[in-house]
Amino acid sequence: MQNIQNILFVHFGKDWVRGSERCLLDLIDQLDRSKYRPHVWTNSPALHSQLSLQQIPSILSPFTILFGWQKPRFNILNWFKQVLRGRKLVNTLNIDLIHVNSGAPNQWMTMVAKISGIPLVTHLHCDYLARDRLTLGLHFSPHIITASEAISRSLLQDGYKKNKLSVVHNGIDTQRLQSQPAIDTKSRLGIKPDSFLFATVGSLITRKGIDRIMLALRHLAFEYPDCHLLVIGDGEEKDNLNKYCKTLHLQSRVHFIGEQDNVIGWLKGCDVFVSGAREEAFGLVIAEASVASIPIVAPYEGGIPEIVNHGEHALLYPNQGYAPMLKMMRALADRPELGHRLAINARNHIESHFTVQRYADQIQSIYKQMLTRKPSVRFSMTCLIGLAKGFVNRKWTLGVK
Repeated sequence: MQNIQNILFVHFGKDWVRGSERCLLDLIDQLDRSKYRPHVWTNSPALHSQLSLQQIPSILSPFTILFGWQKPRFNILNWFKQVLRGRKLVNTLNIDLIHVNSGAPNQWMTMVAKISGIPLVTHLHCDYLARDRLTLGLHFSPHIITASEAISRSLLQDGYKKNKLSVVHNGIDTQRLQSQPAIDTKSRLGIKPDSFLFATVGSLITRKGIDRIMLALRHLAFEYPDCHLLVIGDGEEKDNLNKYCKTLHLQSRVHFIGEQDNVIGWLKGCDVFVSGAREEAFGLVIAEASVASIPIVAPYEGGIPEIVNHGEHALLYPNQGYAPMLKMMRALADRPELGHRLAINARNHIESHFTVQRYADQIQSIYKQMLTRKPSVRFSMTCLIGLAKGFVNRKWTLGVK
């Protein structure tokens, strides 16, 4: 009889279930339970609650990050207690492998893995600044999984060994998303059935570029008097975006509806999905939007070109200002037949190549490899030199990649 391996997932995040949390939940749901048993340690109450609903063993506790962006930055005692608690969890739960889901826990879990003599994989869902790659000790990780080739580039430039790095594109649960009931979105928003409705989904933060979409809409409105924008999401820039909306005189055209559980249902009643992202490590929302069978406009940025091809599955624009985005939005408003073709192609493409089962199978294959190797957590001097060169060539600031 085959032994079941215990996996400890350690996740650092905010009190929500979004990109990396959703990916973790999907992975756990798809794990082969005849081989792996999941346990989760997290600081996210929302993730902890969701895991409890799914009857997944989960431990909730605050995390301390040394040299991080949030206080306390230098609480070494708390950090050391995390190492001890991690070591205790490994022993108590008979953990065979640690899966760090985000960069932050790597800072103490690599030490736990080394002390315990068990393998560890670090799963990165976004690109990390040089400062964070150093302080979080990403180069200590014996194996790193990234959600896109775009995320991998900085690590490889640092000198992280390519044979210790795997790119596993996120998967989406198409059945779960397709099951969301369609909403008569235009009626709910109080606009005409023949209005042209763009939509965007994401946190209301600067990086998502929702201000750029609104500016493009302002110009498009001169040609299409009845075009609108639906914004699904919430965040720290909400008040500023509302003010900007008034400045552009778009109050009757831009509709902020906050966070929604039935996102795909809302999108099914829209005409085009638009991403204005200034940066996008993978673009999970792009893949999810395809399930709604509406055409996609997105920047040629980060991992997005790894998901969809321009002119075949979506219209991708050079990520500079708002004018290239406006051009693509206008093209779809002018040519509905083009949008229909792109939407069908994208949906078929995503359903064939980005399934959650494929995602889970690839990661479980990495587990199998790691569990058969002798654990090793060693710091690479090549990575250290690579990071040092980066600091010399580019200022060590918030913007350093």
